[in-house]
Amino acid sequence: MYSTCLFCHAPLGRNTTLEYSPHGRRFAFDRTRGRLWVICRTCHRWNLTPFEDRWEIIDECERRFRATQVRLSTDNIGLARLGDGTDLVRVGQPLRPEFAAWRYGRAFLSRRPLRAIHTLGGAGLLAAPVFLGALFGPVAPLALAGAAAVGAWRLTRRVAVSIDLSGAAELRLSTSQIQGAELIPDGASPDGWALLLDHLEDPNPLRRIGLSQRFAAERAVLTGLEARAAVTFVLPRLNPAGGSPGEVAEAVRWLEAVRGSDRAFATIARSHHVRPTLDSHKATLASMHTEVRLALEMAVHEEEEQRLLRGELSILERAWQREERLAAIADRLTVPEGVERQLADLRLAARRD
Repeated sequence: MYSTCLFCHAPLGRNTTLEYSPHGRRFAFDRTRGRLWVICRTCHRWNLTPFEDRWEIIDECERRFRATQVRLSTDNIGLARLGDGTDLVRVGQPLRPEFAAWRYGRAFLSRRPLRAIHTLGGAGLLAAPVFLGALFGPVAPLALAGAAAVGAWRLTRRVAVSIDLSGAAELRLSTSQIQGAELIPDGASPDGWALLLDHLEDPNPLRRIGLSQRFAAERAVLTGLEARAAVTFVLPRLNPAGGSPGEVAEAVRWLEAVRGSDRAFATIARSHHVRPTLDSHKATLASMHTEVRLALEMAVHEEEEQRLLRGELSILERAWQREERLAAIADRLTVPEGVERQLADLRLAARRD
């Protein structure tokens, strides 16, 4: 195996996962044709490995790829990342993509301390008037209530999230407006759903004119990429305390029930079972079960990652097609005819399997 790139001579790196190939951090393999490349992360060229070094590594890459829980695939190529960061590019007939919940579980569990802070803070606010009344008389609790009212009013006017829209427009949302965000079905949108939001007035007159041309008064209806961008900011605000392991597992079951992240928003927007019975008449995201909001947050991240990976996969697929032509020529020059016949028999057997 090579330790440096054949084209730019940069180090190919080392991995701790593949027993038969410690050199390399990104491998591409085609089990049917018996091809193995080490992809240089510096110049992105594909280094075809020597013929005699391929088979054990290809088998190991296949086993590792099948055992990996997070992967993405198209019709011709699949991409997986191993535990040490090594990438495997599987050429041929990739497996069905799977996204496991453990990735999101860590992120949601890291927010759990915030829930305790919110609980303690709320208890402190409830107890504060009692202590102040005992120390300073009835005036102190009234003053505290007045200060709290002023603070609450300011929160309704303070910008909590700014969302960039097309046409140099910007949507500014307060905390209370985030709480009132509604997920609604939209038959006119290709995605089948839309986001309905109240928004603050923009201080910039040019942007304010642009928003007034698009939306009536303070109500905005977002669809497509703009709606996805908005929920990327809104959902973490509605899930500030993350979720327990049980809630994360239930969120994964919700994603399975709606048959994947790409259908999650449209299906949940039409469902009447995503809220408690007493809140079934509401359409806000905040009124949904915690597990449903977590499932939507998972879905929006998966959709975003898939779009990014599809761009990378299309580049990898074009590179594979180019390198496959070169590899076929190189193999015919170095392999005796008898070995080539044996390889043809092995490929036929692999296709039958």
